[in-house]
Amino acid sequence: MKRRVEPMPRCYNDFLPAADRLARLLYREEVYGPGMETLPAILEKHPKLLVIMNHGPMLGPAPALAALVRVMAHNGGGQRVPFGVAWRGFYQVPGLSQLASRFTQASGDLGVDEVVERLTSGPFNDCGLMPEGELCNAGNGVDVQPFRSHRFVEVAVRAGIPILLLAHTGTERLGQPVHVPSAAGALVGRLPEHMRRAISQSGVVSVPWLIGGRIPRLGLSCELLEPELGFEELTSKESAQRVSAAGRRVRARLQRLVNQLVLEVDND
Repeated sequence: MKRRVEPMPRCYNDFLPAADRLARLLYREEVYGPGMETLPAILEKHPKLLVIMNHGPMLGPAPALAALVRVMAHNGGGQRVPFGVAWRGFYQVPGLSQLASRFTQASGDLGVDEVVERLTSGPFNDCGLMPEGELCNAGNGVDVQPFRSHRFVEVAVRAGIPILLLAHTGTERLGQPVHVPSAAGALVGRLPEHMRRAISQSGVVSVPWLIGGRIPRLGLSCELLEPELGFEELTSKESAQRVSAAGRRVRARLQRLVNQLVLEVDND
């Protein structure tokens, strides 16, 4: 039996042609907001980063990830090698699984230990994820939904790397918020508990929406965060609570970046 040969990991420059085509298809202009002027220095100083992005609506990652590749490549990070952590369901659908594997550079949903291993001893520089996950289906596409997991904080601490928050706006145009009537309670009740809770809190579901055409302006903003927990805190009895609290504070910082972009970037 022949041993399977894993493809060589690709850098941002390798993904750039596809990202450029997708960007032209989905939005007209990238607009840099607060913090983006610091990105070249951040990439030069930190060879490894955990990139945390807001999700936006269900279709939001398409323009957001195209923009991620472009800003990394155009700000001195073109040779950096990224990988991603995506929803495990993508790897369970024939056809879609190959596409997910190609763009995340992972053959399946990665656990915390695997992500830390890649960031500490592999050829990879950056790990990107959108911690809201499938909770993006609740809300209006602007409000950052509760994170499905806060264990990315553990990854940053164990790998000894900072977190790069990269916020985007404009992608909310690819979703249409629909208020959930009380009469739909029975239907909502059939959903998994985490989805029921998110929809109950927001009262809104986000429906994919492409009628509005290309996004006029895709706003981007970034901020570097150093892990606020020490390695010893991960072994304490309160480690889970401390990780969750740190993750909620990261979400609040990400929401602040989004709010600033909404105020500064006019998409009309």
